[in-house]
Amino acid sequence: MIPGRSLVLMLIFLCSLSCSSDSEMPEEQETDASCSNESLLEQFTAEGGEVIFIYEDGKAFTQEPNSCEFLFQYFDPDFASDNYTTMGTDVFFKVDNELVPIKNDFQEDFETKSTLSNLFSTDISSPDLFWTNMTLQSPATPEVEEYVALSKCILDGSCDFIDNKLEIVPSPTDSDNTVLKFTAIAPTANMVTSKTSISTILNYFVKGADLWFEADYYIISGKPFTLVDFETSYFEVSPGPRVVLRNNKLGIENKFGAKLEYPGNGPDVPVGAWFKLKVHLQFSSTDNGIIELWQDGEQVVNATGINLPTSNAIQNILEMGISATQEGCELLVDNMRISDTAF
Repeated sequence: MIPGRSLVLMLIFLCSLSCSSDSEMPEEQETDASCSNESLLEQFTAEGGEVIFIYEDGKAFTQEPNSCEFLFQYFDPDFASDNYTTMGTDVFFKVDNELVPIKNDFQEDFETKSTLSNLFSTDISSPDLFWTNMTLQSPATPEVEEYVALSKCILDGSCDFIDNKLEIVPSPTDSDNTVLKFTAIAPTANMVTSKTSISTILNYFVKGADLWFEADYYIISGKPFTLVDFETSYFEVSPGPRVVLRNNKLGIENKFGAKLEYPGNGPDVPVGAWFKLKVHLQFSSTDNGIIELWQDGEQVVNATGINLPTSNAIQNILEMGISATQEGCELLVDNMRISDTAF
């Protein structure tokens, strides 16, 4: 058995390594005359127009004029059996010798979380066990190993925040209500993004599953680019759909494949006022996936399309907060809820 604190630090370590979007592609090269349809899992056209072939063994190739060129190992074909086991109708996440129940139904209002250590529960039997990681990618800690080490030492009490930070604070509109505050400074020129977010790797959404998410957001200053991401940690660069803020309006886009965008037609997102964001996804690697988004009860995206990178993918990550920004910003979040049934 893994002691509670050690288990949570193990979860943090696993999530931090897999949630990063900065990982490098393998340099392996393989060639053949043409990309076969045998054992083909998915095929799509990328942003640059190249056709990508993904096979059941997890390898990705692209068709060149005279050869089928290996690109990278997109996923380990044994990722599902290596990381999950099923008992009856219950699914468990494997962490060393421990089985942790997956959580597709959770609510968080931050009212009982007086400190960040309360937010990251250490008890696998606790109903509060959900959040497994914080990410503080900033000019002070731009690299994966740096912000992984920072999050670990903050949670064990041996260090403090540097520039990007998380705080549990009173709501600006109700001092009796506590909320989570995310602060991120702008990235430097050689960084892809800055981020301050919390995440979990305990979700388990597969092809055909429904995901419902909502939370209250309050932008104090600046404009984050992404507010919530739904990803798979088992695939290269953690692909999945995410809610973005583009031209002051909410929308959804895929962080994979052709990076399809589903722009919203709602009002501008306010600064200095609460707004409620609600998402419904029914996952599919073909064009019949359901993609819905509401802002303060008004539906701003109602589309069908691809929202799962491959038919065998497992969306196990929920990342919430300032999950990407190109400018300094401050954000509050409250009353988060996620479920596999409608609410």
